[in-house]
Amino acid sequence: KDSIKIYTQRIGEPAKKWAAFSLAESYYDRNGKAEKYPDFSVNKEYPQVKEQWMVQTGAGIYCSPAVENDRVFVGDDMGRLTAYALKNGRKLWSFASGKRIIGTPAASEGVVVFGSADRRIYGLSAEDGSLLWRVEAEAPVLGAVSIDKGIAYIGDGNGMFRAIDIHTGKLVWTYAGAKGYIETKPLVTEDKVIFGAWDNTLYALNKQDGKELWKWTGGLTRLHFSPAAVWPVAAHGKVFITDPQRAMTAIDLQTGNTVWRTFRSMVRETIGISEDGERIYSKTMNDSIVCYATRSDVPQQLWASDVGFGYEHAPSMQVEKEGVMFGSTKEGLIFALEARTGRVLWKHKIGNSLISTVVPRGRHEVVFTTTGGETGLLKVKSPARTKIME
Repeated sequence: KDSIKIYTQRIGEPAKKWAAFSLAESYYDRNGKAEKYPDFSVNKEYPQVKEQWMVQTGAGIYCSPAVENDRVFVGDDMGRLTAYALKNGRKLWSFASGKRIIGTPAASEGVVVFGSADRRIYGLSAEDGSLLWRVEAEAPVLGAVSIDKGIAYIGDGNGMFRAIDIHTGKLVWTYAGAKGYIETKPLVTEDKVIFGAWDNTLYALNKQDGKELWKWTGGLTRLHFSPAAVWPVAAHGKVFITDPQRAMTAIDLQTGNTVWRTFRSMVRETIGISEDGERIYSKTMNDSIVCYATRSDVPQQLWASDVGFGYEHAPSMQVEKEGVMFGSTKEGLIFALEARTGRVLWKHKIGNSLISTVVPRGRHEVVFTTTGGETGLLKVKSPARTKIME
């Protein structure tokens, strides 16, 4: 009733007391001026951005939301997959898996698919959360899901990659060639599915049968340099990735050969692509967003924008919608840039927790999740229209 005690314990060893704090005594001068933390002053600079709704889930959220029609689907660290109404955040239903959900779910054709650390992949009814099917795995399933034409693609913690019919749960094919665990959201192209793993390797498989087409390592020699957290994108015959070695790379889509690789911008594990496929975006490790051309066979920077978010390494991707590029940071900031120029349109502080890849619903709405356990919807008020008198 009067204290909090904290212990650390290594498995197989006795617990060691780390710290203790009184709940009765004060650790600060109540008459002094307390610093407000986090600092929300940036929200006053951009009053057009408002939180339409925000839910405190009570559990950490380490994946992005999935949105289909009028519903938002969120997995959390307690193993729950919960559906919320997009309009107002009202909880519609919740399904409990056996362990934590790390990978971003996907929803399509009325089916929600996600993996769980309980070594299963689930397919639920988006309408009421009822279980439609589940697939057993031999390892925790931490991968994000991509769905294309009724097929879900997902990797697990044992390097196994699966293609699953979302309506029946039937395995279409499996690939067991990866040597590290898979967490990324796979890229599905016309005839390929591409993903990285924590084994220094980017894989390209035949979408129809799962046969390996090529592997790329780019000379990476350390596991922590793996292109495993980035969500690959593709345009003009090239696949684009970033990796923890702080490089951006273009890879030939057909052969897996490196087209170009640059360390110029000090990017890390984030990437995004414009809706027309002409530009890729990435977040540098200090303050800036950079934009490169996708057509060029050499690294061609189009613009760089100082957003002012400070030191940054969160693997949250950039997403363009209706001419606006959206991004987020480890310090709870969501921001929007003019996609063609990099001009900062607005910034909004949610808190101090990492914000995963956001899901824009047009240029004026953004769905988000935070590791602190919040999920919500930002709305951006349109600027007043100016009448032109002829």
